[in-house]
Amino acid sequence: MMDASVLPPIDDLDDLFADDTEGDVTAVVSKDKWKVMIVDDEPGVHDATILSLMDVVFDNKGITFLQAYTGAEAKTLIEDNPDCCVILLDVVMETDDAGLQVVKYIRDTLNNNLVRIILRTGQPGQAPEDKVIMQYEINDYKSKNELTKQKLFTAIISTLRDYRNLVTINGTKRGLEQIIVAFPSLFEVKSMEDFISGILTQLASLLRLDENSVYHLDSSFLVGSATGNITIVKGTGAYGQHNGRLASEVFKPGEFDMLLSAEAQKKSIFAGNSCAVYFRNKPSHYNMVYINSHRELNEIDRNMIEIFCNNISMAFENIEKHKIEESMKLAKDIQAGMLPVNFSDTSASGIDIYAFMRPAKEVGGDLYDFFFIDDTRLCFVVGDVADKGVPAAFFMAVTKTLLRVIARVYTDPGEILQIVNADLCKDNEKSMFVTVFLGIIDTATGICTFSNGGHNPPYMIYSSGEVKPLDEASAIPLGLMDQQRFTADELTFSSGDTIFLFTDGVTEAMDAQDRLFNEDRLIELLRENRGRSSKEIVENVVSRLGQFTAGAEQSDDITILCFNWKR
Repeated sequence: MMDASVLPPIDDLDDLFADDTEGDVTAVVSKDKWKVMIVDDEPGVHDATILSLMDVVFDNKGITFLQAYTGAEAKTLIEDNPDCCVILLDVVMETDDAGLQVVKYIRDTLNNNLVRIILRTGQPGQAPEDKVIMQYEINDYKSKNELTKQKLFTAIISTLRDYRNLVTINGTKRGLEQIIVAFPSLFEVKSMEDFISGILTQLASLLRLDENSVYHLDSSFLVGSATGNITIVKGTGAYGQHNGRLASEVFKPGEFDMLLSAEAQKKSIFAGNSCAVYFRNKPSHYNMVYINSHRELNEIDRNMIEIFCNNISMAFENIEKHKIEESMKLAKDIQAGMLPVNFSDTSASGIDIYAFMRPAKEVGGDLYDFFFIDDTRLCFVVGDVADKGVPAAFFMAVTKTLLRVIARVYTDPGEILQIVNADLCKDNEKSMFVTVFLGIIDTATGICTFSNGGHNPPYMIYSSGEVKPLDEASAIPLGLMDQQRFTADELTFSSGDTIFLFTDGVTEAMDAQDRLFNEDRLIELLRENRGRSSKEIVENVVSRLGQFTAGAEQSDDITILCFNWKR
């Protein structure tokens, strides 16, 4: 309610909003408008406010007015118009604190913290400024009798500017959140679309654009720079329902010509309030973003768009690297999962066994395995593919699988290697090969038969303390000649004897001065560890290797399998 003794008559518009503005506000106005809500129980206040602000244009947008005459009406109106920018809110209406209750409803119930609220009161004593500004989340406090047309203009422009900036920040935050949410599952097509959607949201809010923007990613299988087969990957606004469609079917001729021009010239094209931004993320891929704004893009906008898209281009490169890294991590986990780690499974048979493998890259070509082929006979194997990385890992997996399958059918180590070799030679276009040492020990007797396919000989650590390489006839590696014959040899373990199998990544490990760890150091280290458990022997060798190679990059896969027999 208004106190006529305090305020001048409300219908005297010249007194309420005296026109002390200077100059005119003119601009090219877009179809979009700022929503300003007037909440007051005096119709004259509505009329005066509208008359004062009806020609105001800010950021190329005019104002549309929403009107409510009670606090209850205001609550319904803001709930139906959450994009309202500014509320000019009276305090005393149907109740003495109706306006203040509207503030609480907007902020606490609707959780709308974007709309700017200017409290206008004709009775300052009813709602003291210092008390209200501290207790209620309003953005300004004005007494009606001091609010001239110029001051109202200033208040509206400043609050519209605040609202615009808050929306920009909020939109950028939403865009970043979409990108962050997309990162954990970037290998899925859907998540890549979410990532792109986040980019569009962030870019649109960054430049205060409208929602009509579209992202295009031209896959590497399209040949040439102007194929015309431009497909919409992700769009917003008017283009949001056209994902997956050809741009030529969706865009107007002028818009599509802009995309073709950017594609053909391999550069960004700007025209008025639209642009097609071109950026390449690697030699065989390029990207385009089409943007339509409610206002003409100026030089600052253009620079911001190109800088942003160039940064996104680098982000896509990082994503590709991330995908490769994640794939390699997965491959590493898969390879590790193929290696037996239940070393205690053999203890009941008198075998104390332990093994270790560390690839030089994410995955490697070394292998070890051990498994029972019947109740008493344990098959053990160490191998080294003549390569590193993914190709070697695949060849290792094939070799390991064949060895397991064949060893359960044939019990002669030489025959096992001969059959596996013949299989590996088939369709071996890359001419890959693997060195393999395979043995079968009868845990009841200690008798061990073995065969060597081009692998470095293992060392025997005898219970007497003697350490020496295992003498045997060695054939060529597997995978080279399909008719190669492999013979088997035999040795008998005494209780306490230990066999130490390894790949050449151990003895050929180099320090920072390119010196080899070599066989002499290994033999001396094995002597120092005689009588210890297999795990202690392996861990001590690995530790000494680490000390020796400190500061040098690992040049080869390192694999060790060690066991001793006790009866």
